Amino acid sequence: MKLFLDTNILLDLLLEREGYERCARLFQLQEEGKCTLAVSILTMVNVAYVYRKTVGQDMAVVNLKYLSTMLEVLPMDNEILQSSIFKHGKDFEDVLQAMCAATGGCDAIITRNEKDYVIRDGLVKTQITLPPVFTPTSFLLSIEK
Repeated sequence: MKLFLDTNILLDLLLEREGYERCARLFQLQEEGKCTLAVSILTMVNVAYVYRKTVGQDMAVVNLKYLSTMLEVLPMDNEILQSSIFKHGKDFEDVLQAMCAATGGCDAIITRNEKDYVIRDGLVKTQITLPPVFTPTSFLLSIEK
């Protein structure tokens, strides 16, 4: 099972924000061989920007380098951009993330903000099916029953 982690999941973990333990559990599942964790290159850029401002350049470089070895970093290209243009969502960045997850073969999107991933077809219907969206808590509950 391949899980796509939204930016807020990585920031919660790195900055030990409320609920970070559930985010850490996702990494534990990967260590146990139960899933693969993936992010987009856009996620890494956004995390680097916020994290560096919070902890400083040196600590950010070390931790992000380590984190990048634990994650499959999915590319974003013109095909994803073009497909995303024809979708409607609250935030275009989240549409891009969802399309990246779908084209990257992800089985689920994990985010703290499920409502941001309500995405529908726009003017042109695309053939891409988006993965289901979970919070860390709802995903963990779904697999640990």
